[in-house]
Amino acid sequence: MSEISDCDHLSNEGHHQGNELSANFIRFGSDRIEDSDEIVPNSLIFVHCDLLLDTKMYDHIKGSTIPSSSEVVVLLENSDYSAPETRIGNLTRAMEIAQSLDDVRDEARRYFKNICPECRGDVAKGWVFNWKKAVYHRVEN
Repeated sequence: MSEISDCDHLSNEGHHQGNELSANFIRFGSDRIEDSDEIVPNSLIFVHCDLLLDTKMYDHIKGSTIPSSSEVVVLLENSDYSAPETRIGNLTRAMEIAQSLDDVRDEARRYFKNICPECRGDVAKGWVFNWKKAVYHRVEN
């Protein structure tokens, strides 16, 4: 968190002031993904491309278990695949591609600034509200 907390309103625990979203990290290894029929709907998901391509995570990303308003960032660094970006490109869902851990950090910084109501005002509040609505719809249906 200390590496991505460029936003002055983000605490060390990952909570924004005046915002119900927070950076609570939930780690899903390949075993947990394979045993799960549904991924906890987070608003920001980082996933290594090999985990995405080798597990049910591919189906979760492709399907409807993750709200479409959630942002997915795929890390390509140290992939076992020769052309992982091409294989990931077959998914119809829009995703951010990170070539390195520095790109992951940059995406996290951008994301947290975008959802900060102090930095972005009503735009951020609207985004948070729409995300919560999408999650509610996904969980309740």
